[in-house]
Amino acid sequence: MIEKISDLRLFKRIVELGSLSAAAGDIGISPGSASLRLSAMERSVGATLFRRTTRQLHLTSAGEEFLEVSLNILNDLAAFDEQISREKRELSGMIKVTAPVDLGRNYIAPSLDRFVEANPGISVDLVCTDRVTDLTERGIDIAVRYGALMDSSLRIRRVSSNKRIPVASPEYVEREGVPEHPKDLGRHDCMLLSSLGDKNDTWTFVENTKALTVRVSGSRATNDGEVLRRWALEGKGIALKSAWDVAEDLNYGRLVPLLVPFCPPSVDLQLVFPPLARQPTKVRRLADHIIRELKILDKCLETISLKPHYLTNDGAARE
Repeated sequence: MIEKISDLRLFKRIVELGSLSAAAGDIGISPGSASLRLSAMERSVGATLFRRTTRQLHLTSAGEEFLEVSLNILNDLAAFDEQISREKRELSGMIKVTAPVDLGRNYIAPSLDRFVEANPGISVDLVCTDRVTDLTERGIDIAVRYGALMDSSLRIRRVSSNKRIPVASPEYVEREGVPEHPKDLGRHDCMLLSSLGDKNDTWTFVENTKALTVRVSGSRATNDGEVLRRWALEGKGIALKSAWDVAEDLNYGRLVPLLVPFCPPSVDLQLVFPPLARQPTKVRRLADHIIRELKILDKCLETISLKPHYLTNDGAARE
């Protein structure tokens, strides 16, 4: 393909200069090499492109048609090269991203690493927080969020769905027993996610297609989702977590899912953007990159079973 484009450029210069040798000298090849390439072009199109006189070359009718096609191709290539150069210039500067703590640490941070390595002109600032942040006020370019938006002026791109499930370690389940119904959580140590002192102590489930709200309590609360996960792994209690956040733990049996038949419908995982008229190229490219990588991970999550399985007192597994 590259040689064919080079031949088109040679053909164009022959037309412009009216001389094979002049065109050869202009692009830095010998007249003999230029003649061989022109002959190859004529064989390829199956027609004579020039009428040769003693001093000059003149286009044949086939040559004129070939010139029109060649110019269209070369002009399109020039426009494409300019677009690529412009986008490379635009792929520089800071991009500020915010994401939930667990998702940010486990998935978004590594994804940003790969994007920066592939685009050395880009720098990123990742804010990991479970609080909803005002994108415009904080200068956020991309927010990774779960659930419905309160601000309808924001722009979104859906990534996948997300299920929240109660989880606990096999040791906790063996020690404290299995909650068979959401109301059984009242006798369990439920670890809570808090925000500015407010504890998320109301968990919602679904029973017979109807919402079922349960008030829970426990001896531990934190504003850090990763701390919740660690406590769950250590057998301290039950945590309500995103399946994304504990996918690997579920896969390796470090945590077990609880009350799966009562879990509420999945909510969307999406990228959220400020209400700009036009997103900068660098932001669009990073958003494409994040979505592409998260969709790959989403496929992996589909292989993880959420079928409840626990240990009985004698150590045997049961469903």
